[in-house]
Amino acid sequence: MRKEHEDGDLKIRLVLAGLTIFGMIVLAGTYQGNMVRGAASGPAPRVTAITQVTHDGYRKENLLADDSQLYVTELPQSNRVIAKVQLPGANRSVVASPFASLRALDLSPDHSELLVSSRSASGENEFWTLSVVQGRPKRVGDLDGRDGAWSADGKLMVFAKGATLYVASATGMDSHELYTAGGTVFAPRFSPDGRRIRFTVSDTEQNTTSLWEVGRDGSSPHPLLGEWPYKKTACCGNWTADGQYYIFQASQSMPNTSLIVTSLWALSADEDAAPAQITAGPMSFGNPSPAPDNKKIWAIGVQPVVEVVKYDAAKRKYVPLIPGLSATDVDFSADGKWVSYVAIPEGTLWRSRANGSDRLQLTSGDERTALPRWSPDGKQIAFVSMKPGESWKLYTVPANGGAPHPIVQESGSQIDANWSADGQQLMFGDYSRDGGGINIRLLDFKTGKLTTIPGSQGLFSPRWSPDGKHIAAISPDNTTLMLFDSETQKWSTWMKESAGSVNYPVWSADSKYLYFDDLVNGLEAIRRVKVGGTSAEEVYELETLERYPGALGLWSGRAADGSWMFVRDRSTQEVYQLSMELP
Repeated sequence: MRKEHEDGDLKIRLVLAGLTIFGMIVLAGTYQGNMVRGAASGPAPRVTAITQVTHDGYRKENLLADDSQLYVTELPQSNRVIAKVQLPGANRSVVASPFASLRALDLSPDHSELLVSSRSASGENEFWTLSVVQGRPKRVGDLDGRDGAWSADGKLMVFAKGATLYVASATGMDSHELYTAGGTVFAPRFSPDGRRIRFTVSDTEQNTTSLWEVGRDGSSPHPLLGEWPYKKTACCGNWTADGQYYIFQASQSMPNTSLIVTSLWALSADEDAAPAQITAGPMSFGNPSPAPDNKKIWAIGVQPVVEVVKYDAAKRKYVPLIPGLSATDVDFSADGKWVSYVAIPEGTLWRSRANGSDRLQLTSGDERTALPRWSPDGKQIAFVSMKPGESWKLYTVPANGGAPHPIVQESGSQIDANWSADGQQLMFGDYSRDGGGINIRLLDFKTGKLTTIPGSQGLFSPRWSPDGKHIAAISPDNTTLMLFDSETQKWSTWMKESAGSVNYPVWSADSKYLYFDDLVNGLEAIRRVKVGGTSAEEVYELETLERYPGALGLWSGRAADGSWMFVRDRSTQEVYQLSMELP
C-alpha cells in the first residue's frame, strides 16, 4: 500500500508542483488561444480576475472549499497538516487532530466534517471523518485506500484502492467493487446528481494520466476527452455545483521551449465539445475547487521564484550572486563589472552592474529570451529571442538600451551566440527548416558575409575557445564531444560520454580545459576535459541543490571570479481565487 500512496502523490507533484514556467499571469479571456477548438460557437468560460489568497509559502495539495473557508493539505515540514483559511481575510489555522500526518479528501455537504486519510502503523491509508470544530476523528468502517469522496447528499462514499474503484455507504458499510482500471486510480468525484463518477487513472510506466467516467452502478465505464491533444496529462477534476461543467487540470508545452505549464480547463455537460481553457499560463494551476455559486474557482497556483547562487569553495556552500535576483542565464561582461540575465518569471532580458544596481530592462512584450552574451567591448548583448509560434532567432541589443536587431534575416532557428575576441565575428548554431539541417555558422560584421564552419553539419552547442584556436561542439547523438582546429580546419573526436553528459560547456580562461555540467553520470557534478586529453575529471559534486528547470533545461555558468553559478528553485505554491464567467 505504501507504493500506491507514493505513486499517487508523485504524479500530482509532477503534474502541478514541479511544473514551473516563465511569465506573468495571463487571463485566458484576453488571448486568442482561449477559443475552443472543435466546440460549438458561443461564449466560453473565462477568468475575469485572479486574486492570491494565501501567502505562507508551504507546499500544498488537496484543496477543498465552501463559501466561508478553505481547507488545504499543507506540508510545512515533513508531515502533512490540514490548514483552515477563513474567507475573506485569509486567516490561517491548523485543524486539530490526533494524527501525526493526514490528508484532506472531501468536505461533507453540511460542511461540518472532513473526510481524511492517515497512514496506520501497518502502512495502510485509513479513512476517517474529522470534525472541523472539535477535531474529533471517527473511523469510516474498516475502509482504506488512496482517495475518496462523498456523494452530494452525503449518503454514499466512493474511494480508490490501487487500480480499483469502490462504492460504500458514508459510514463505510456495504463496500463493493465498481470498476478496475488499467492503472492507479485517484481523485474520484460523484456528479452532483449522484448518477456518475469521474476519476483519474495514472499509468506510471508511461508517465500519463487520463480522465474516466463510470455510472454509479458500474455501468458504461469509458475514457473522456476523445482525441483531445492533452488527454494524456488530464487529471484531478471537480464538478461545478450545477453539474454543467467539470473543471480539471492538464499540462501542455509552452511554444518554442521545453517548459510545461499546467492549466485549468472546463468540460461542459456536452461531452462531445472540446474542453474550454480557463487559465493559459505561464503560471501553473491545479487542484480546482469550484464555489457553490459557480462564480469562483479556488485553485493551487505555482509561482516561479528562483535565486541565482554561486558556489563559494572556501565556505563550501552556495551563496546568492545578487541578493533578491530571480533570474537565469547570467552572463558577465569582459571586465566583470556588468551582468546580463533573463528575469524569472517574466522571461525578459535585463542588464545591471555586477552588484545588482543600475538595472535596465532590454526586452518586453510576449517575447521570451535566453542565453545572453556580452560583446567583448561591452556595448552589445547577443541573445536568443523566443516568440510564440516562431523560430528561435538571435538578436543584438545595445547594453544601454535600444531596439533589438536580428543577426540574420533567414528562416530557421539560431542559438548559442559566440563572439570572437575582437568582436568582429559572431559564431552560432543554426537549424534550417528548409532542409539544411543543423550546422555551425559564422557572421562577419564588417562584410555581412555568412559562412559555415567546415564539417559542422549535425553538430550543436558550439563553444569558441578564448584564444580562438578551437571550437568545441557535440555530436548529433549527444555522446561525442568534438574539437575543431582553426588552423587545420578539421574536426577530431575529443571525448566520448553517455548521452546528455555534457551540458552548458564553458572554456577555461586559458583555453586549456572545457568544463561542463554532468547530469547523467552518478551524482550531478561539474567536470572538465583537457585539450589533448580524452577523458573528463570531476571538479566537484553539486550535492544538495534544488535546481530550477528553465526553458533550456538546468542552467549553469561561471561568474567573473571563476565560481560556478546555478539557479536555485524557490517557487511557491499558494491558493488563488479565480473569478469566473461560466455561461
